[in-house]
Amino acid sequence: MVAPTLEQIDATLARLSAAVAAQAAILMGLESAPGRALIDPEHLTGATRERAATALAALADAWHCYRTLTELLTAARAVRGDKARVDARVTAELDALLHGPTGVPMVPGAPAGSPPPMVDIRPTDLADRADAALASVRADIDEILAAWSRLLAILSATERELATADELAARLRLGDDAGRTIARRLLAELSDLTAADPLSVPDTMVTRLAAAVGAVQASLGELARRHDTLPEAMREAVALLERITALIDRAATDADRARSRILLPAAQPPRMPAGVLDDERYGLRTWLDRLTAAAAAGRWKEASRGLDRWRELADATLISARRFADRSAAPLQTRDDLRGLLGGWHAKAAGLGVVEDPDLARAYRHARSVLYTAPTDLDRATALVRAFGAAVVRRAAAGEDGADGDHEPAADPVGARPDRGRETDRT
Repeated sequence: MVAPTLEQIDATLARLSAAVAAQAAILMGLESAPGRALIDPEHLTGATRERAATALAALADAWHCYRTLTELLTAARAVRGDKARVDARVTAELDALLHGPTGVPMVPGAPAGSPPPMVDIRPTDLADRADAALASVRADIDEILAAWSRLLAILSATERELATADELAARLRLGDDAGRTIARRLLAELSDLTAADPLSVPDTMVTRLAAAVGAVQASLGELARRHDTLPEAMREAVALLERITALIDRAATDADRARSRILLPAAQPPRMPAGVLDDERYGLRTWLDRLTAAAAAGRWKEASRGLDRWRELADATLISARRFADRSAAPLQTRDDLRGLLGGWHAKAAGLGVVEDPDLARAYRHARSVLYTAPTDLDRATALVRAFGAAVVRRAAAGEDGADGDHEPAADPVGARPDRGRETDRT
């Protein structure tokens, strides 16, 4: 084997010196880093304890390699000195120190008291082993600290969210509930596992905690909405009750007017169910009074949820009340529509210049007499108005065809003669 030259020995010495200097900086940084104190296996469990123990063993091996290299380099520098030339003996000694094998433990971090198997390794390989050990240590520490950092951020954010939830619950005067209790217990469980074994925290645990907190926020948000909107919801309920009451009153009034002014069939007139407003249990007015009293007594959850059910019944009742009001007003509306239609045909006859025609005048008076006499027979009035309108249409057509005088007298519409009685209904 060819002996190395002095230049090769100096190059190796320089390369190893640079490696040792870099390792020293890394070792000092690891030992002084805040995270170093957090990877004490005595305070850890599970996968994190194992990873920390592995990292500390690798760190111990890196220190051993560093000290061994430092001792070799110190000895080599002493032998090398600062001479420009050295004899073969010095060169051979330097070659043995820098290129020859040296004994180090085969397994890093072997337990104290039991001498580990030794292995011979060259200084350059020893430097590589130290670099690999330091890279492993940094990777393990970084992974543990990253897990801690991520989980601590989750714990901190969750703690703030639950604190906000507690403040909202206090504003709503709510006691402890199952949702917040479950979330607190999950938070404590995650906090304990994070402190002892962050690498073993399953994603499902974080997901469960997030779901529990989300459920708390959703529940409290809905309760806050109910609490804060209850006064307005009560006012809207009062307004809705007033609309329903007004419809029922108007329908009753229209029904009474129709009975006195319209000749109605013998069938029972439409009416709202008895007790729709004042039934002791489900009357809209009495029920709303109870809900108002509950809200005033601070039982706002009871009042809000009861108001939801009350609104369902009130909305259905509003539909019935509108239908009742429309049916009650229908006979009077039909009569008024017929009056308007009769007036329209009469205006058309006047526009044609035939309003004084005896047959048309007689038909108009007959229809008007029926429409303005109480009780009004709507079927008869409808037939008379239609007959008068048809007669006006015929006269208009005759005028367009050039007819100018002679015509057959119009028959009395539907065989009826004008009533000779007094017109009694003007409304």
